[in-house]
Amino acid sequence: MKIDYKKVVGEILASRKEQGGIDKIYFAACGGSKAGLTPADFFISCESKKLHSWVYTAKEFVLCTPKALDENSVVVTLSFSGSTPEAVEAAALAQKAGAVSVTLTGKEDSPLGACGDYVFYYGDEPKYQYSTGSMAIALRFAIELVHQIEGYDHYDQIQNGFDILDDVIRKARDYAVPGALAFAQAHKNEPVIHVMASGANYNVAYTTTTCILMECQWIHSNPIHCGEFFHGPFEVVDKEVPFLVLVGTGRERAMDERAVAFLNKYGKKVTVLDAKEFGIDILGDGVCEYLSPLVFTGVLSIYSHKLADARCHSVDVRRYMWHVAY
Repeated sequence: MKIDYKKVVGEILASRKEQGGIDKIYFAACGGSKAGLTPADFFISCESKKLHSWVYTAKEFVLCTPKALDENSVVVTLSFSGSTPEAVEAAALAQKAGAVSVTLTGKEDSPLGACGDYVFYYGDEPKYQYSTGSMAIALRFAIELVHQIEGYDHYDQIQNGFDILDDVIRKARDYAVPGALAFAQAHKNEPVIHVMASGANYNVAYTTTTCILMECQWIHSNPIHCGEFFHGPFEVVDKEVPFLVLVGTGRERAMDERAVAFLNKYGKKVTVLDAKEFGIDILGDGVCEYLSPLVFTGVLSIYSHKLADARCHSVDVRRYMWHVAY
């Protein structure tokens, strides 16, 4: 389903014009879905002077609801199944508070969809068409919202970036295969793997640790922000602890490179995925840092499946999720 972002955002802003407009946006979801919303939040926080943005885990949004939530707010929730209870609660709360509820789901006629004033459905899109997946939808919505509220100088450039994004990711995934195979063989028996990143890419580190290594492979892992690395986490560095580092192309790159330099000096099991090697720069100066999480997501998918194959541990196996009451 093709989404007319201009029309949707135009309708939202028109509906709140008499009440003072839209000045707040809350993103609320769980796990990988929550991480998928953070590039949109990062974009707004960096580029908007008039719109304030926050990301919540959905249950905390419900239990510790911000008092600022009102009719001048937009609440974006996400759940592929459309049935995640916490996300449904958050969307229902948004409507009760008079906010605009925007829901993203992969399932039509879902409970989450029923709680959306605007429902973005992405379930019929090809699996590896990242430009139309949930992360891209949230980001494109955020870009359009900022652009219509106050203008965005690189609007046309980032739209062009989306146009070529899937081709860039396809090439990056192909390029990643040899490195992913080597990583899988080298790390198949590791009990712990830490993942590092910064900027808009930090959410990919979070997803890799939480949803790939811990959830799907039962490997202990911790997402470490490269800017926080020297404020505690670097004390665990030695020749035996593995680190996977995502190095960006944007303003955050200086933090990433500093962390890599330390790891290469004092560590040994260090794997670096450099955005420049995956062709992210072609997406455009000034905007590639906002699109890079989508590329890294495509690349890490290759790494996760190769690791699963090497460990003979399917990514679909769970001990607790969907099997016990929780």
